[in-house]
Amino acid sequence: MDRINKNLFTPPFYQLATILEKKILSGELKAGEPLPSENDLGREYELSRTTVRKCLSLLAERGLISAQQGRGTFVSRPSLDRAEFLMKEFNVHVEHLGKEPGHRLIHVRFRKDLPEFATKLGMVASHGVLHYSRLLMADNEPLAVEHKYMSYIKGRPILENEFQYKAFSEIITIHTDILPVRSQAILSAESASEFDAKLLNVAPGAPVLKLQQALYDSDDRPIGIGVFYYRGDRYSLVSDIQPLKGER
Repeated sequence: MDRINKNLFTPPFYQLATILEKKILSGELKAGEPLPSENDLGREYELSRTTVRKCLSLLAERGLISAQQGRGTFVSRPSLDRAEFLMKEFNVHVEHLGKEPGHRLIHVRFRKDLPEFATKLGMVASHGVLHYSRLLMADNEPLAVEHKYMSYIKGRPILENEFQYKAFSEIITIHTDILPVRSQAILSAESASEFDAKLLNVAPGAPVLKLQQALYDSDDRPIGIGVFYYRGDRYSLVSDIQPLKGER
């Protein structure tokens, strides 16, 4: 059985996500099958329930699992009648290129109202919105700007370094105690705004890839939305569509 090495730099929740992802993609865990419970996974891999929940949030964000209220968490499988695009975690992608990944927090703001696109998706934020932005870099060269929006809850402060380094799904779980169970991403081509163009060191109006990703809870309500702008001269898109092993 695969084991979690707690002496590695890679966080235990990410190690567990990698183990389960391999089992799903190999067909060992088939589409529609239930995953072991959080408690069972914790006992099997000697991890806390919080760590297991972080792992499940990441798998749900990747579209590999989905939670069904009152029933549990099940293995998902992308439909083959549509293109599925994989964008690796930024650090993994940059390290694969032989470069040093970097992040810079631009701002953290409290907003009273949601942006229009979030309202159209059905997101609700009764006590306001936390909006934070980061610049993503490779060897200090700016490659992407990300903007994240999530509900604000009074009395639940978040440390600045959590915005800087933690995954969006993890921040939502910490701040709201709500577990994201699935995500949906929309990709489009746009022109860089003056604000984003300045951060990316490109001319205003330069082409960028826009990735809008919404995270949903078990009631299928959007609880967080991220908007990423990738430099058009540094990013291309690859779609790999094939059946998972073990599927018929």
